[in-house]
Amino acid sequence: MCLLGHRLSPSLLLEEAAPHDLAWLLTGLIASASAQLGVPPIHSLAQLQDSLRVVVAREHIPGLLLTLVRHDSVLFEGGLGLADVAARRLVTAHTRFRIGSVTKTFVAAGLLQLIEQGKLHLSDEVHKIAPEVPIDNPWEATDPVRVVHLLEHTAGFDDMALNHLYNPPPTDPRGQAALAIFRRELHCRWRPGERMSYANPGYQVAGYLLEKFSSQPYEQYLTEHLLRPLAMPDATPALHITPGPGMAQGYGYRDGHSQAVTLLPIYPGAAGSLSASAANMTQ
Repeated sequence: MCLLGHRLSPSLLLEEAAPHDLAWLLTGLIASASAQLGVPPIHSLAQLQDSLRVVVAREHIPGLLLTLVRHDSVLFEGGLGLADVAARRLVTAHTRFRIGSVTKTFVAAGLLQLIEQGKLHLSDEVHKIAPEVPIDNPWEATDPVRVVHLLEHTAGFDDMALNHLYNPPPTDPRGQAALAIFRRELHCRWRPGERMSYANPGYQVAGYLLEKFSSQPYEQYLTEHLLRPLAMPDATPALHITPGPGMAQGYGYRDGHSQAVTLLPIYPGAAGSLSASAANMTQ
């Protein structure tokens, strides 16, 4: 199940394994979530949609996308509410939302493709294959940061500082310039591989490696080698979001009203720039 709202407060993203029938799916998958959301137990798709409408109204979320997939079968793809409040445009199965850190799944898959081609390996030491990456690792001699640590969030990096999230200027730093923004975060706080701690800057490094060993910008590589072959025509990893009929408008809720806000590009693009629709996410 994937559910994503577009009010700019904590989004709801649920991903669970599908059981053997729809009743079990909706009971087992959503029971814990419904308890957390303060809604009655859910036993059908209609009840799920009704309960989500309650949550959407209570949390002042203009609209959301929703997909339900069982193995290779699509149970539901679409959305609830409005993609654009002013235009009264409804969310459809083809309305794109910024899906944030789900982008990491595609970046990891892209690197695994290159690994399959023999261009690098999971065990490669980052300082050897990309010495230009500004990693500060006190244990480098015995415990270097390896490619696998980037993908598993086990390098020991800190997460990005708040002022390193959005990029307000009209130009985007690329390559080593983008990595330099996260120089302070790329410090190993413990021996790489010792423990897991979620860190967006690690996937900025992974995206840089994807670019270096494919000789393509990560957006181009993901589009050509993953998104289009997977029949995801709506999806785009572009840093800059183009407003329009195909894209959900972002909102903040203030003074009793949903107020449109500009969706800024993010510095760690490879960690979260992908925009996709419910139809894309069921592929």
